[in-house]
Amino acid sequence: MKAMQLDHDQLLSAAHVMEREGGSFAGHIARAFFVADLRNRETLLTAFDELFVQFYKKHMRDVRNREMNV
Repeated sequence: MKAMQLDHDQLLSAAHVMEREGGSFAGHIARAFFVADLRNRETLLTAFDELFVQFYKKHMRDVRNREMNV
């Protein structure tokens, strides 16, 4: 999976988890993503592909865990 393959909502979910749980560096990347224009978002996704994918996967694990606990 590549970050550029994720849709806008999936990327926002990843960025929210990055901001909340990713530490200082990941949080700053997430906040930059929130305010970036399309060109700069693409630059961030290319440069930090693994980070976005990692936190999107974490988001999906969290969603599954919440569903299992309902």
